[in-house]
Formats: sequence, structure tokens, C-alpha cells
Amino acid sequence: MDNDTSTLAEIEKVMREFKGQSDFKITENTRLDALGLDSLDTVSLMMDIEDKLGATIEMNKDTTVTIGDVVNIIEAQRSCV
Repeated sequence: MDNDTSTLAEIEKVMREFKGQSDFKITENTRLDALGLDSLDTVSLMMDIEDKLGATIEMNKDTTVTIGDVVNIIEAQRSCV
């Protein structure tokens, strides 16, 4: 499993816990606005992802649009360590 897939799997696990759905699936192309979350839930989810994956995610509605964008942010931070 490569790092991007591993990061995607980690994010998916956090999202399953957050949404309380064991069969919840995402891809890198999944849009954040398609997750059915209001803005407060989205912020809370991103905070959970940050805490559990040890990353800082700067939310920007123009550049942080998909799960793939979140994966790229996390992978960029991990490659600097």
C-alpha cells in the first residue's frame, strides 16, 4: 500500500467513526461538500483528522475541495518530517 492509499484509508477510518457508519466509503475525488455535513460538522471532522493523523489542515474553500486535497496536504506535511 503506498502512502497516498494509506492516508486515504486513515481519513476514511476517521470519517467512519465521525459519521457512525461502518460502511462509509470515500475516494480521492469525493468532494467535501458532498459529505452531507454542515459547516460546523466539517470543521469538527477536519479537527478529528488533524488530531488522529498529526497534521494541520488549512481549510480554503477554493483549494481544499476534495478528499484528495486533504490527502495531499497531509502527505506534504509528512514528507517534510
